[in-house]
Amino acid sequence: MQELVYLPKGANQLALLPSSEGSDSQVEIAPLRRVSSTESLWRRLRRVLPFYQHIGTQKRKRFGLSWHLWLTDLQQAYQLVGRLRDDKPLHAYDHWLANFDTLQPGDRRMIDRLLTRWSSLPRFCLHLVGEGDDTTRQRTLASIQALCYPACHISLLVHDVDGLRSSRSPGEWQWVIPLGAELAPASLFWIAHQLRLTPNAQWIYGDHDLLDDSGKRHSPNFKPDWNETLLHGQNYIGWCALWRGESPPSAPQNGAQCHHWWLQLARQLDVSQIAHIPVLMMHLPKQDQDDHGLIAQASQVVPSGVTLSPAPHGICRWHWPLPAQLPRVSIIIPTRNGVAHLKPCIDSLVQQTRYPNLEILVMDNQSDEADTLAYLTHATQEYGVRVIPYDHPFNYSAINNSAVNQASGELICLLNNDTEIMNPDWLDEMVSHLLRPGVGVVGAKLYYGDGRVQHGGDAVGPGGCADHFHAGLTANDPGYQRRAVCAQELSAVTAACLLTHRQLFVSLGGLDERNLPVAFNDVDYCLRIGEAGWRIVWTPFAELYHHESVSRGKDVTPQQLARAQGELRYMKKRWAQRLKHDPAYNPNLSYDRPDFSLSHTPNVVLPWMK
Repeated sequence: MQELVYLPKGANQLALLPSSEGSDSQVEIAPLRRVSSTESLWRRLRRVLPFYQHIGTQKRKRFGLSWHLWLTDLQQAYQLVGRLRDDKPLHAYDHWLANFDTLQPGDRRMIDRLLTRWSSLPRFCLHLVGEGDDTTRQRTLASIQALCYPACHISLLVHDVDGLRSSRSPGEWQWVIPLGAELAPASLFWIAHQLRLTPNAQWIYGDHDLLDDSGKRHSPNFKPDWNETLLHGQNYIGWCALWRGESPPSAPQNGAQCHHWWLQLARQLDVSQIAHIPVLMMHLPKQDQDDHGLIAQASQVVPSGVTLSPAPHGICRWHWPLPAQLPRVSIIIPTRNGVAHLKPCIDSLVQQTRYPNLEILVMDNQSDEADTLAYLTHATQEYGVRVIPYDHPFNYSAINNSAVNQASGELICLLNNDTEIMNPDWLDEMVSHLLRPGVGVVGAKLYYGDGRVQHGGDAVGPGGCADHFHAGLTANDPGYQRRAVCAQELSAVTAACLLTHRQLFVSLGGLDERNLPVAFNDVDYCLRIGEAGWRIVWTPFAELYHHESVSRGKDVTPQQLARAQGELRYMKKRWAQRLKHDPAYNPNLSYDRPDFSLSHTPNVVLPWMK
């Protein structure tokens, strides 16, 4: 990375001071050289002008980048853009809050103006629950009094520890607030704005962060859009949610009861009636991870046949039932030589997989090494593996499409030849999710050979096109908000281990042979699945090793690089709108890489700045 540094006349030393935040790193400084005034001008313009084109008018205004700043004060524009670049993690949360979550007096005036202009403002009933001293109570009440919303549209109910017994408020929006929590000043305004966008919404939730003992905010929980499977495993919504209608017979008093209520609502409402506002609307006084009684509460609302068990990090694992007559699964493994990885793959499949009704199809793409051919003969004779020759140039999409046409299973599992089974019930787990209503694809948790996470599902948009979540984490690391250890719905999963319905695969035309012969074909397939109204589920309870493209290798030749660029261009054109927002990721997080770090340029539109 190259940077322009202004040195005042007479300077003879340059010091580099490390940040007190972030991780260990190694820095090498290339030789410094003086640049001419012309080159300085050119370099600053080259950084600033593309940034102006990249973000919209509101974002520029929010960051203090007026349209003419690059003309009137190029140096200031250059410094602002340098601070906002998303090529390095942003660790200082207090700095992020100062830039993106602080209401100025002018913001409040514009909010008041909009509320005056809007007709039929929603009414809210705020339920204060839990125990606390006078200081705790006053902190919560003070935040309610400071809300940017007409007080005549807010009612307040304070509950004792026995909960609410028949307090009805028809037509109002209910919000249960634990004592000690603080509401963001614009929180109710955001709800009113969301209802103008989705008037049929019955349940709206937002993001939240935590408060330390001194009242300083930390640990933001930036949530995905509606994610039913994630809610099954943990109360990812927390307390920061409102619903329309009457309150429950007894107001939730702890995290488990709150989770139980959300699970009930989820069964009653359609997806179109649930909305997520990616804004920090609540600040909680302690770690919002009360899992005591989680399974006991959730077991009261699970569908028939589902059983629950505890999993690491306080996750509630849902075991979906399998039918008495198990559907046949065709496991498709493309290969070209590479017996050192193919053998462990097939041996582990046969020897460790508990699921009984399966067939293994190896698509042999011109293998010519004697040991590979000998092993394929052995696998055919000993394991009943079907080896199908594919005597054409490598085209991953075409190879798998050809195999699906010859498969006998109702379900199709695309599996790389460089994978190994880690737990015997991996396929039971994946099939049980795929047989849930509306699920079209299921993916697994994959590990490098050294035990680090290789794949925790795919983000679509962050990283430029598609990239793996949680790559590089240690096996037991819970990840951001425990999402590395909890089943959830995502935009895509890798075809290194992907389960889908054969009929659905065929009806959508399979993988794209023409535009995506090697890369992104799995992501494209998942996006088409989502476009057709199906869900994609990733589960951490199906675990495999994945040594990642060892038989095909990396793209290094000019032809391979040109093909890879062509595939990337196709994805960015075909899915241009979809790449702007991944429902499983939050627009306040970095889109430069899907590592859940804070974004330098949050993609959240402020209604009062339109």
